[in-house]
Amino acid sequence: MNLNCPHCRRSIPAGDINIQSALAKCASCSAVFGFADKVPGAAAALAKRVVEMPKGYTMTAEGADLVLIRRWFSAKFVFLLFFCAFWDGFLIFWYGIALSKGAPLLAMVFPLIHVAVGVGLTYFTLAGFLNRTRIKMSTGEVSIKHYPLPWAGNRTLRRQEIDQLFCEEKLSRNRNSSATYSYNLSAVLADGRRIKLISGLDQPEDALFLEQKIEGYIGIADRPVAGEMRPV
Repeated sequence: MNLNCPHCRRSIPAGDINIQSALAKCASCSAVFGFADKVPGAAAALAKRVVEMPKGYTMTAEGADLVLIRRWFSAKFVFLLFFCAFWDGFLIFWYGIALSKGAPLLAMVFPLIHVAVGVGLTYFTLAGFLNRTRIKMSTGEVSIKHYPLPWAGNRTLRRQEIDQLFCEEKLSRNRNSSATYSYNLSAVLADGRRIKLISGLDQPEDALFLEQKIEGYIGIADRPVAGEMRPV
């Protein structure tokens, strides 16, 4: 198969063509583009399966708008609740002893980094129990809001700003080198920038469900994006 760059029309060498993802990169102009529509059967092979609404979601209509609400809570927050109780309890005990014994200033300042970790982790845990994400879709825009505890990432995007939605898989390793995965729903904007819309999802089905539901409602035809999570 001969494949030419749709931007500069140069021929693409075989080494720059990824058959599995149906993506190619032009060495001349650095453009990355999909070619599934040029290979018979490739689009069907790459199509993502339809994902049913996962647990913890509700979907309602508000006039002509569609609203999805995702509850943050999962089993990991139960573990974090006990961990925070131990961590914060130890710090309270430490400062109680230090204050009652008239400890030097260094003894008061030294644990401050642990206090910061405890405050951040406790806030994250409370958000896990209480928070929800509200995604409101209309023909003209998509809005995302996290509530009731304040959280970064609230945004509203006009439909014409969104070129494509895609899912990302993120790998993290702790000190014991054990791996944990999380998933993001991200967007490619009309100006080429990439932004995260919803991050820290526990399962790939969460990200895929949100991608499919939003794309279908606001009228975006799905196509491959370089670096996106492979279909599951």
